[in-house]
Amino acid sequence: MDKIQSLKEKKKKFWISSTGYRALIILKALINKPCSLDELTELLKANNVTNKSLSKDTLRITLNTLKQAGCLIKRPNKNNGYKYEIISHPFGLFITDFELNALILLRDKLAEDSPWQYIIKINSFFNKFINLTKNPIQIETIHNTQPLGNIDENIMNEFFNTKYQGKKIGIIYNSSKNGEENLDILPFKIIYENKRIYLWCYLFKYHTNTMLNLSNIIKVTYVNIAEKYDFNNSYDVFYKVTNIPLRDFELKDYEEITESNENSFVVKANVTNEFWFIQRILQLGTNFKIISPDFFRQKLINKIKLIQKRYENNAQTR
Repeated sequence: MDKIQSLKEKKKKFWISSTGYRALIILKALINKPCSLDELTELLKANNVTNKSLSKDTLRITLNTLKQAGCLIKRPNKNNGYKYEIISHPFGLFITDFELNALILLRDKLAEDSPWQYIIKINSFFNKFINLTKNPIQIETIHNTQPLGNIDENIMNEFFNTKYQGKKIGIIYNSSKNGEENLDILPFKIIYENKRIYLWCYLFKYHTNTMLNLSNIIKVTYVNIAEKYDFNNSYDVFYKVTNIPLRDFELKDYEEITESNENSFVVKANVTNEFWFIQRILQLGTNFKIISPDFFRQKLINKIKLIQKRYENNAQTR
């Protein structure tokens, strides 16, 4: 029995390089934040492997070892609070392009049916992970393909603040048509759709309600707290109906005919409940065409593509 016990104890023991182990602890600490000599000493004292042979000379030797391994470490001085600061190091992560594409597919799958709050956490994790590669092309690829787009979380949080309700706000917006432009808006609500977050708002410049892609808002320039505005957040949609006789078409109470001829007619709808209006318009099948506004036409296209994709996915799983 004593021999068996002795063998078990031997199996539990293992040898490690205390110098290498000490270097890894210090490297990890300095990657997280700059540390003073005393802070690094206390960190090593708290470890049951490195606390046995520890002195400030030992610590300095370990720092020199990291420098010889390729780490660029800034020496303590008055400007940095007398702390060691790691500027760069040669240690990183290598992944192939095949593995990168697999990670992108995994992220898209995780984000597919997730709320936007969870998607932001997913994006944050993948950005931190890919930064370990120090590969600018792979970092840019992950950044440019992330769900929700390149959204500024600080700006998004600003628009979730109730202090903006009923207030005129100035923003710098990166428009796909006009480039960067200064806009005055009255925000109504945040809308999450088709893996993008939009701001439903009134646009003073064009005198219309619209949806702005929140990831294209570069900066909030001002908030007018002196005046409070009360706009109707409904909007008008004009659509053309064909192949259905006017006498057989049932108008809703929020719709009116604006023009008609033998083959078609145009309907103006004042939309307050977007969900029900989309259901109503889709019931017309291929017998309608959205005339304006552009943002609603694009929204409907995105909705149809999403429905089509779900049917395709269901067909593949059968």
